[in-house]
Amino acid sequence: MKPRPPRRPTPARGQGWSLPELVVTLLVVALLALQALTPLERALQRGRRACATAVLLELALLQERYHARQGRYARSLAELGRERTPEGQPAWPDEHRAWYRLRMSVRDATPERAAGYDIVAEPVGRQRGDVCGSLRIDHLGRHQAGVPDCW
Repeated sequence: MKPRPPRRPTPARGQGWSLPELVVTLLVVALLALQALTPLERALQRGRRACATAVLLELALLQERYHARQGRYARSLAELGRERTPEGQPAWPDEHRAWYRLRMSVRDATPERAAGYDIVAEPVGRQRGDVCGSLRIDHLGRHQAGVPDCW
């Protein structure tokens, strides 16, 4: 009988992943994360849009209060007490994480008396990808967006 050659130790299974296994796993995880992030981003955009519509309604109420006290509409958001960014345009919620830029235009009946206003929230940054686009409200309470049913 022939003597058996000594056994070489075999690498233990389950101690690690090979490079192809690791690459495939990372690819699957990345695809699953991408599928989860798209609905999450849409939900975040809807939430930011809802907050922006609330800000527009608040500014419209401030305009009506200003009109009741002063007999005219405010000519700027600064007259209504809105802070301004370093660039001079009001950002909402703040200049560090702006989702919308707020701007207001006033319709004049006479040079000293404003007859109406429009307040617009224009999406910026990550919110720019929102399908609804800019949100608008005027002195008659009419509101609109780039797409119907966004208010």
